[in-house]
Amino acid sequence: MDIKIYAKNLDLNAETEEYIHKRFSRLERHLKSISDAKLEISRTAARAQPDRITAQLTLKTGGATLRGQEAGLNLFAAIDAVTDVMDRQIRRYKGKVYRSSKAKKTARIQDALIEAQLPALDEDAEDDEEFATDFGKVVRTKRFPMKPMTVDDAVSEMELLSHDFFLFRNLDSNEYNVVYRRHDGDYGIIEPELS
Repeated sequence: MDIKIYAKNLDLNAETEEYIHKRFSRLERHLKSISDAKLEISRTAARAQPDRITAQLTLKTGGATLRGQEAGLNLFAAIDAVTDVMDRQIRRYKGKVYRSSKAKKTARIQDALIEAQLPALDEDAEDDEEFATDFGKVVRTKRFPMKPMTVDDAVSEMELLSHDFFLFRNLDSNEYNVVYRRHDGDYGIIEPELS
């Protein structure tokens, strides 16, 4: 499997590409079922010096997507950091796939979903000016295939991606749902209700 490399606001030379392939081959040895690999490297105009080069690595393997993003002082530091993160992601993924205690996990998640409560919205806003603040702008749009999956599979995907929430099409209800990580470490699920 070869890695696709995309660079934004910087040029990559042959030595850098060779280094990237060498680091990627280490990941490939740990997880042989990688079907697609993409590395996005960009230079940002951040004020903080360590945040100048950002590397984001996305791996697809057997229906799961693993993603890591790290920043570094230079190109090589960012590449090292993101491959270290992905190495941990791969170990965690392999542990989840081969773990035999799936029944315990399923029961714990179902209990958490039953007890899940959505955070109450504060409708008594004292000052309308606080809502007039500048929140920023949309700078990126992500698209990904929405295959139907169970709640357990959605939680696993969310954890593998290191996200706090995950949008998925529920296999049981055939509706779009959002699973999210609660502050107490358990999980919640948001189901649409048409008004």
